[in-house]
Amino acid sequence: MVNKDKPDSLTKLGTASSAAVRQYLQAALDYGIDSSTALQACDIDPGVLDNSVPRISGNQFQSLIHWLVLQVDDDCFGLKSANYVEPGSYSLLGYMAMSCRTLEEVLNKVPEYEAIVGDMGTTFFEQNSDQHIMSWHCLYPDSVVRPHMISNVLGSWLNFSRRLADLRNARPEQVLLEFDCSSQNTRNHYEQVFEAPVVFNAGKNSLIFSSSVLNTPLHQPDPQLTAALEQQAIALLKQVQDNPIINQVRKVLTNMITEGLPRRERVAEQLGITERTLQRRLHDAGSGYQQLLDELRLDTAKRWLTSDSLSINEIASRLGFSEAASFHRRFKCWTGITPGEFRSSFVSSD
Repeated sequence: MVNKDKPDSLTKLGTASSAAVRQYLQAALDYGIDSSTALQACDIDPGVLDNSVPRISGNQFQSLIHWLVLQVDDDCFGLKSANYVEPGSYSLLGYMAMSCRTLEEVLNKVPEYEAIVGDMGTTFFEQNSDQHIMSWHCLYPDSVVRPHMISNVLGSWLNFSRRLADLRNARPEQVLLEFDCSSQNTRNHYEQVFEAPVVFNAGKNSLIFSSSVLNTPLHQPDPQLTAALEQQAIALLKQVQDNPIINQVRKVLTNMITEGLPRRERVAEQLGITERTLQRRLHDAGSGYQQLLDELRLDTAKRWLTSDSLSINEIASRLGFSEAASFHRRFKCWTGITPGEFRSSFVSSD
């Protein structure tokens, strides 16, 4: 069980749109939980209900979901909340999706503009001749919250895609989830919703589709509207992000870190710029490559430490430290506590 009182300095969770918050609150009504009561319990401005408060902090959002999960006491709460997805749930990105030509065009816009919805995680794709794999990495460390947020995101993707293209009978070939399944009834419910085999403890969170599904035309394609909404999305991103180049580098690093310690020249190549240009743009933004890499190493270390799937020695090696002692020293320098102490804060005393 997660320690709810861990300091905010250990979790940099950005922000979340009020639209994303309202999806969970709508689902909570099915359990008899009033939205105002939930917001008051978590000290969140009720303006999120009418969008007079357009965004809340990520720490507030994580606390709200944690509180709701404990109240509903249902392992399928996150998945059930996906039933309430609508264009507004994705803010401007949702309306942009409705005007795209194909499902593939929609999915290609998600990684670029998902920060409009919030900083909950990062989307990335893999594709081969037969399959398209859409994966999501959750940035929230709370082990109570993560399974529900992951289920909400993947379930919402599927439900919204089906509505966009009238793919009522479309189903993934397989669903991969990083967390464990608590019971056979829960497993049955997941497989019923996704209409596909679900693999738990898979180490990643992915929907695997046949590539042919992505060519499905959408109901109301409007390229001119898409272009206009995209310009609005770019402007909105500038308001919610601290700096475009910093966030671009963070996204690339996040996608590459699982393959080993990313090299600066590879990141520049992914962004289509030279290494020197990358250095200059980061310097102009008041940052640097090593600073961003260290921030990612810290965030990744904390994420892996909240799971028992990797030992501390394995985490040190994957993050490019030559020995575990170096990782211990660096982590304590970053956070003031050791990796073992951080991991123990996420484990119930019983």
